[in-house]
Amino acid sequence: MIKLRKMKSCDIPHGTDLCRMVNWNQLDADWQRLIDLEPDGVFIAEEDGILCGTASAVSYGLDMAWIGMILVHPEFRGRGIAAQLMTTCISYLKQKQIRSIKLDATDMGRPVYLKLGFKDEEPIIRYVNDNPEIASRPSGHITEVLNWSEIASLDNTAFGADRIALLKNLSVNGTAVQYSKSGTSDFGFGFARAGFQANFIGPIVATSASAAREIMQSLLTRLSGKPVMMDMLPSNTQAGELAASCGFKFSRVLTRMYLGTTQKGKPGFVFSAAGFELG
Repeated sequence: MIKLRKMKSCDIPHGTDLCRMVNWNQLDADWQRLIDLEPDGVFIAEEDGILCGTASAVSYGLDMAWIGMILVHPEFRGRGIAAQLMTTCISYLKQKQIRSIKLDATDMGRPVYLKLGFKDEEPIIRYVNDNPEIASRPSGHITEVLNWSEIASLDNTAFGADRIALLKNLSVNGTAVQYSKSGTSDFGFGFARAGFQANFIGPIVATSASAAREIMQSLLTRLSGKPVMMDMLPSNTQAGELAASCGFKFSRVLTRMYLGTTQKGKPGFVFSAAGFELG
């Protein structure tokens, strides 16, 4: 019999093993981040002590929450485990009175989410650079000293919800830079972190494409020699153009879906998303 319970730090190696089975990029640190952000919102399904499924639900205030890490062991598929995990996440978030519940759906998962009441919002595209060319370190507009009040203000406008706890976690457990240019209103910030198959850049939020470019190039100089992935919304055409100009190529497309209100912020400021499991 399948049982659901909260995921604990001691379960993380099993969750990471499941990621390896389905060729996902997450590491132990990604699971710990989810547990740190939402200790009561990360769930596992198990049968006779075998972890056979996972799900996460991270809330950003009451405005928005993100469901991710919907994973089912290949040998346990077709038994309704994904739907059971999703129902648990939705119930948890509705009890918190979250207004907008979102996720990024694979083609396999999308029919399940449609049956649960989710609606399509827009595509989200993953770009990959298998052999990134590392540009010289950008000019003095980039710093690793972060102004959290300015970051929080811009990110809330861009993303549409308060996710400052996530950004601070990413700064501690990854790489973070800020862009500002004196005499102008240009401002932005970006984060990068390690992954199993590839490093990941995101989110990048900036008031201009030129700022986003310097942020991206600065982050690339700080990463190891692995391929690099980024997730972008096609509604920000400048983001796709920037990715292409830096050698990134289309990898796959998912569907961003929502339950409740749409709550989109200003995607023109978002040059790379935080990741399929984070928004």
